[in-house]
Amino acid sequence: MKLDFSVAVHSLLYLDTHRSEKVSSRELAQSLQLNPVMIRNILSVLHKHGYLIGTVGKNGGYQLEKPLAAINLGELYDLTIPPTMSYARFITGPSKTAQQADHSPIAANISETLTDLFTVADRQYRAYYHQFTMADLQADLRHHGRFLRRAARHPGAVQADDSESN
Repeated sequence: MKLDFSVAVHSLLYLDTHRSEKVSSRELAQSLQLNPVMIRNILSVLHKHGYLIGTVGKNGGYQLEKPLAAINLGELYDLTIPPTMSYARFITGPSKTAQQADHSPIAANISETLTDLFTVADRQYRAYYHQFTMADLQADLRHHGRFLRRAARHPGAVQADDSESN
């Protein structure tokens, strides 16, 4: 998985704790222990979508534009990890361009089957994230285990649809 979502979350939480000041990408990079260029790339996306105010120059920096309760985790995830991600690195069998006649029925079809499986799982994962805001994450930082307790109370919240079982 790409780090973009984690970087965005960490950056927004950090900016929230420093609301009264401008925070440089260098300061954020030190907090995240990442390259400032990577931070700036992600912050530019967040700025473009109205999460941040950013100014350039010697006295520039970033400030959080929205309250954490107004930032949906699912929307942030969708913004930083596009739904059209490729599953190619997870799939075996011939590529779509390979001649299918030379392969077994399993090899000829496994790519599409696994892509379907991964697509359904990704949709459920995203739906789960859409239930929360950045304020929920901040609350878990203060009292760790909040998400685990919720999952224990609602263990079947995200289930596979087995209505087409054989």
